[in-house]
Amino acid sequence: MRRICNLQSRGFTLVELLVVIAIIGILVALLLPAVQAARESARRTQCTNNLKQIGLALHSYHGANNHLPFGSALTSEEPRPVGTWVYFILPYLEETAVYDLFDFKFQLTHPMNQAAVTHVLPGLICPSDEQASEPLIAGRTQLSANPKGSMALWYPVCQGPSNDARCEFCPDPPDSYCCQGPPNFSFTDVGMFRRNIIPVPFRKVTDGLSNTFMAGETLPKHCVFNGAYHRNYPLITTTVPINILESDNGQQLWWRTCGYKSVHSGGGANFVMGDGSVHFVSQTIDYRVYNGLGTRAGDEAVSLSN
Repeated sequence: MRRICNLQSRGFTLVELLVVIAIIGILVALLLPAVQAARESARRTQCTNNLKQIGLALHSYHGANNHLPFGSALTSEEPRPVGTWVYFILPYLEETAVYDLFDFKFQLTHPMNQAAVTHVLPGLICPSDEQASEPLIAGRTQLSANPKGSMALWYPVCQGPSNDARCEFCPDPPDSYCCQGPPNFSFTDVGMFRRNIIPVPFRKVTDGLSNTFMAGETLPKHCVFNGAYHRNYPLITTTVPINILESDNGQQLWWRTCGYKSVHSGGGANFVMGDGSVHFVSQTIDYRVYNGLGTRAGDEAVSLSN
């Protein structure tokens, strides 16, 4: 005669369940920072690649025209409607369709160009910035130069140590190493890009392409003027040190807020040099060296290794 045993399954006790939940919580707490770090690493790599592509586009433009595009035409007294440097390199960023949207029978502020200036360009956005999901900047109309809405600009080109208002961070008086150029940035500004229709060829960068900033990253929501098609200010000055994380809150405080900056770990910002190489520059860089890297022909004995 066979003996049949009825075995009842035994479930978790309350103590065992709590232990399992605690272990899972610890594992999640250990894994979450690693996941976040991996995601930020990917975003930072994308940011670096964006600058690399901008550098390549600027080199391609130079190869076709024997000079860089001009920064903007704000101070040139140019009566014709014209674009900013971003417009000129769109075909070299594989954005010819956007390039063709512009109609320069009208100013950039005209409704006929609204679709063009508000078209979102992912290659101009740093994904690490929490504002990356809001790629348009409201802007501020200045001398009828800036569209009220425009594609924001995370990677403005460099005008060097020039400032048309105040050099609050410069310890020396005007016309010094950190406060150069005339108030209107007309003809003698010192960076690789100007707010004038006179472009800069590489042969004028006598400090060396590898020792001169071409463009870098910023946080456009901190500066009301940082729009891709804002003729007023699609550039950045090195007079403002790296990572001055102040916002103008929609007002005009460009002499403090319109500087190179980022939210990347390590405290600094990515830059593309004149030779097309991309480097992360620490916010602890010597201020004189930093401004020296902003000039195209300052004869400073500086490099990123300083």
